[in-house]
Amino acid sequence: MLSAADTSIQDVLRYFTQRGIEVALLVPTATGMRKSIMDATAPVRLFLKEAGIHDFDKQPQGQGHKRLVPTSIITCSGIYRTATSLYRPVTKQGDPRIWVQGLSGYADPRNVLALVATADCELIVINASSPGLVPGIRVAEDKNALEIRDTPCIDLDATLAPMLHWHNEVAEELLALIRGIAGRWHNGKPGEKRDLEVGRLLEELLGIKANSSKAPDYKGIELKASRRTRSTRQTLFAKVPDWSISHCKSSAEILDVFGYERNMKYLRQLRCTVSAKGPNSQGLFLALEGASNRLLEASSLPSYPKVAYWEMEALQKALLTKHRETFWVSAACKQATGYQIFKYEHVLHTRAPMASALPTLLELGTITVDHLIARDLNGRVSERGPLFKIGRKDFDLLFPPGTLYSL
Repeated sequence: MLSAADTSIQDVLRYFTQRGIEVALLVPTATGMRKSIMDATAPVRLFLKEAGIHDFDKQPQGQGHKRLVPTSIITCSGIYRTATSLYRPVTKQGDPRIWVQGLSGYADPRNVLALVATADCELIVINASSPGLVPGIRVAEDKNALEIRDTPCIDLDATLAPMLHWHNEVAEELLALIRGIAGRWHNGKPGEKRDLEVGRLLEELLGIKANSSKAPDYKGIELKASRRTRSTRQTLFAKVPDWSISHCKSSAEILDVFGYERNMKYLRQLRCTVSAKGPNSQGLFLALEGASNRLLEASSLPSYPKVAYWEMEALQKALLTKHRETFWVSAACKQATGYQIFKYEHVLHTRAPMASALPTLLELGTITVDHLIARDLNGRVSERGPLFKIGRKDFDLLFPPGTLYSL
């Protein structure tokens, strides 16, 4: 469990995300270290599959089908060659297992192990809890830990430098269009005060047709606009659950069970944030089901313990499809008589989010899900989500460093 880690998971993620390196995290237990065994968690399995290293779904059970992957362990004191075993035992329904051979000589229980894939489909296992190894990470002092004196810590940035990469396409063209409408105030629609208005107006000014699809807005670049003074939570993408594997079979059913009557404009509505940190006022919360590699929306209601499911791979695909390259545009906002006016001031240009971090950020409650369901007075049900959101302050956990432009 990541919650048992002796080092900040967020700090470790931030280091790799800022360098554009896909990573999966493991935290060995004392029992696991003693028995030389670790569960290959859902994020680890996805990481290995996407990296082209190993697909547990295609692996038969039994020691005879064990796979050994060449591996380098990195600690502050050096780099050590070994191998990682990947297998499915004949017991316990073949739950996937992983073990880095010789790991007990280079790590302790509760250390954070960062798995990185090389271009040659080998593994690098970085002990992020090794004091002084990962820049920017503070490690709690352990009085019983072995001290290595007069040995300089290796340069992790230099070791991983060959993996750094950036991707750029039509950013300059789009930036020029936005700068063409910046520097002056623009009128929104009379009566429109929703957060969507700032984005709708920007697309209209740029001549971009309203985008209700899952594809990016402008030649592969997603365009997201928000008020500078509004909430710092930012929508990543919208994704309905997989109703075929969910207890509730529609947004209407979720509304009937968990909705409320508070607004004369609607017969019933449900507007709430759902997080893995704990149940909200409707009793809804998120949980990762590692064995099935799914995100579960659960509830504290005995009759609805499991509300809806998302396949994790589908969520990662939605993130990568929507945000392979994104312009996050912020605007100043003023209230005029009957309408609002906007002036677009800044653009944050990000690329290639770390999809491997998505399960971890959901588990930590850093990424949340918003329901925006309503039944109007005619009985029609609409759902503007569910919306997967992240706070602006946590961007660096998901996106490599972007470029900020003042307009």
